[in-house]
Amino acid sequence: MKQGKMILLPLDGSDISLKAVLPAKSIAILLNMIVHILYVSDETLSKEELIKKTRIKMEEFPRCIISHKKGNPVEVILEEAKNAEYVVMCTQGEGYDPEKISGSTATKVIENSTTPVLLIRPNIKIQQKDDLWEAKNVLIPLNGSPGAAQALEPTMAILSKTNAEIDLLHISVSEMKHPAESGMYTVPYYEDHPQHEWPSWSKEFLRRFGPTLKNHFKVEFFVSTGDPAEHIINFSKDHNNDLIAMAWHGKLAPPHANILRRVMYETPCPVLLTKINHKES
Repeated sequence: MKQGKMILLPLDGSDISLKAVLPAKSIAILLNMIVHILYVSDETLSKEELIKKTRIKMEEFPRCIISHKKGNPVEVILEEAKNAEYVVMCTQGEGYDPEKISGSTATKVIENSTTPVLLIRPNIKIQQKDDLWEAKNVLIPLNGSPGAAQALEPTMAILSKTNAEIDLLHISVSEMKHPAESGMYTVPYYEDHPQHEWPSWSKEFLRRFGPTLKNHFKVEFFVSTGDPAEHIINFSKDHNNDLIAMAWHGKLAPPHANILRRVMYETPCPVLLTKINHKES
């Protein structure tokens, strides 16, 4: 029997990891998907013990399965993520350290998963209405490359079911050199001449996603110059964005992904990461 499309929700039994439950459940309801609750440990557990370990209430999920796997948590999560449309998880779990951007498990999952990952920071406030979270004001910082546009598709699948407003932010950084290797920045390098590149790409954005979104929400375009991380963080706070969606190359450890690491650590809302597939870009 075919189960249907799933959202993977890894939990480690900590209070912190439970922060991801509401966004996972909300997206699953929005997209009519199943939540796959995953717990990894080397112990043997009955179903009742498993539910107690994860500390979740099964009745809160319209459609869900719960599983217990043995092995390395990162390897198990990555394997299960192959069968999911999205992974929803906290940046940290048990052993939470507010000085860290993300825990070791989350970091490795983010870097190695080809499935889009929605990251929930432990200390952010999740806005909700009728006991559900829904993105109403979304920030998408992009430079307009084909790879970044391709990576937007998982985000648009969610937003097409909402009445969200989208803020598209292009940041020109003329003083920065093009990256020497893949993954240097969270999105492809920013163009030096936004006045030439951005108008054409904004038209391409509307051409590509307009039919899917059916023009039922508002899209605004913004252009800025300066430090990308600073602008993304400040913009999200000033515009009360409740979701940031970013395309990136897949390397998180320094010196890579300086923009993304700051955004993950400082923005007050969930961040949806989609890895750019260079074969398709």
